Amino acid sequence: MPTCIIPASTKGTAVTPNPLARRRRLSRALVDLRDKAGYGHVELARRSGVTASVISRLESPSEPGRRPNVLHVRKLLDALDVPRGSDEFIHIEKLAEDAADSRWWDSHTYRAMGGGQRVFALVELGAATIDEYAAGLLPGLVQTEEYARHRIAAGEEADVDVDAIVAGRLGRQRQLAEQGTTYRLVLEEHAVRRYPVPPAVMLDQLRHLLDLADRPQVSIRVLPVAADLGPGPAPRAPYAHISYPDPDDPPIVIIDGVGDPLLDTSESSVSGYARLCERLRRAALSDADSAALIHQVAGALATTI
Repeated sequence: MPTCIIPASTKGTAVTPNPLARRRRLSRALVDLRDKAGYGHVELARRSGVTASVISRLESPSEPGRRPNVLHVRKLLDALDVPRGSDEFIHIEKLAEDAADSRWWDSHTYRAMGGGQRVFALVELGAATIDEYAAGLLPGLVQTEEYARHRIAAGEEADVDVDAIVAGRLGRQRQLAEQGTTYRLVLEEHAVRRYPVPPAVMLDQLRHLLDLADRPQVSIRVLPVAADLGPGPAPRAPYAHISYPDPDDPPIVIIDGVGDPLLDTSESSVSGYARLCERLRRAALSDADSAALIHQVAGALATTI
């Protein structure tokens, strides 16, 4: 398995529309059309031949990984009197196609990478900017293969496929680079100073952070223990605020909890997280000072190995 996490070169790669963002837009469009027509789910089901339960799921994308059936969407548009070939029909059909498109983690290689990691991969797909905050551990998008392997093996879950999970993290990181995503990370100081993996593995990890920090699309800042966050809420858990190139694709926040990750799509809440990102970046050390601190910690660690 390769150890290169985020390639330095990303030339000639097209950005894929984010399926979850398109699914959310599709849902809103279908609800608006049905409300405008004055149909309930049962009446629209009768007119379209699409069951009421399927219509309900299309309008409420509560399961992030579920894909719409494009044929069902076409039938609904017909029943809602949206002319085929019209700009509106083509636009909504394209939203459905983008939301239903295949993903790299569908292949057998990533079958056992884990449901939570699939959600992370889904929201990161096609991202323009990812602002991430990490507390005690380094996040998956910057982990070396060995750091990831040790942390997964140290988890409480039994019977996990360590190789598949590591492959999934590598896949997410390659995706990040191939998209040319701007990645901005704020790390708590103890995430750098604490050694949750063997010292030699941590030393390689710190050096990898320094390598990443040299890349133009990556910013890594360390938040000192004594940092003054100023007025406002403090972060309660690791999270990432993700935005997409298309301004009509709404940003989303993914929160890394104890269990499966949580998605926050509320406009007011997502805006609050965006403001928190900026406060954390202002309170953290600069990119240069953060790199100097990581270099210092790595140097001290190297003398003990």
